[in-house]
Amino acid sequence: MTTLTTSLLPPSLKNRPEWGFVCGRISALEGKLLSKEFYPSIIEMHHTEDIFQHLQGTFIEDYLGPGIPWEDFSAVADRCFYDLAVSIREDSPSPVPANLFLIRNDYLNIKYALSRMEGVPFLPGTISEHIIYSVLDRDYGDLPAPFRERITGPAMDLDELDETASDVFVDGAYLRHMLDLAAQIDSPLIQVCVLELVVGHTVSALWRVLRQGRDLKSIVDYMMPLGEENSLVFELSDMPDPAVWPDIIGGEIGDLFSRALQMPYDEQISTFELKVTNLVLHMATYARFETSGPERVFDFLMALEAEMQNLKLVVTGKINRIDADVLGARLRYVGG
Repeated sequence: MTTLTTSLLPPSLKNRPEWGFVCGRISALEGKLLSKEFYPSIIEMHHTEDIFQHLQGTFIEDYLGPGIPWEDFSAVADRCFYDLAVSIREDSPSPVPANLFLIRNDYLNIKYALSRMEGVPFLPGTISEHIIYSVLDRDYGDLPAPFRERITGPAMDLDELDETASDVFVDGAYLRHMLDLAAQIDSPLIQVCVLELVVGHTVSALWRVLRQGRDLKSIVDYMMPLGEENSLVFELSDMPDPAVWPDIIGGEIGDLFSRALQMPYDEQISTFELKVTNLVLHMATYARFETSGPERVFDFLMALEAEMQNLKLVVTGKINRIDADVLGARLRYVGG
């Protein structure tokens, strides 16, 4: 059961001079983050040309050259985030804060390669394209340790897993990798934020499997081990009725799950995932009380990722004529 609370966070911060250079850069970059007032204005626009003009002066401006199809906007936004995250990592004393975001691409690529589909469509993360392509040849020796070490366990044959079990296995490796990275840096704030993300992702992954009509007990072993969250996984797998999950999950995430259950059936999981992301976005803003430290990097990348996701939502939503109220309700938290 997770019982973390944001009241634990402010006393944990301390300024670290070795992070001064990158945090000075971030102080300047933060001024370019879009305000919450920005999104309603572009949601109400009717022409993509008007949206393009509105994006002048933003992080993504340099990626929107003449002739870029609006249908490619999501890929453009992903590239913008990736390039800036890598650049910030190069200026940081530790790669951990940036890698917490970049490894997501690694595991998306691994999922795709495990499906034996040629051509990896995602941006690189922290490992090379060559290593990803080795998965097509069933060579897993150079994959990240949280993935590779689990394969060497007893009776683990990826080729025997169906698509759902394979996805759960990769999810478990990704979550272990997140926890391992957070443990490598002395930052209670980052560690608590990562743990909340891991709990939220674990719950939503199991919820999606349950929606497929699968017996959770038949697949939970593929997600393990998750350290202190092992007990949460086992308890949820024993309860096929999500109505009782809030008490098992506990803490603020349990409350968020309970609120998500009040939504229409088809919106429950996406609502829960958005609420968890918004919770961590809000928690991360405590980093702004410090002058320099890894928390400032983590907070900025959380905010930048939210900005890119919001822009993708709005632009693709406008292209597909999604109602403005629906788009507004799906926006991620914007601080400031």
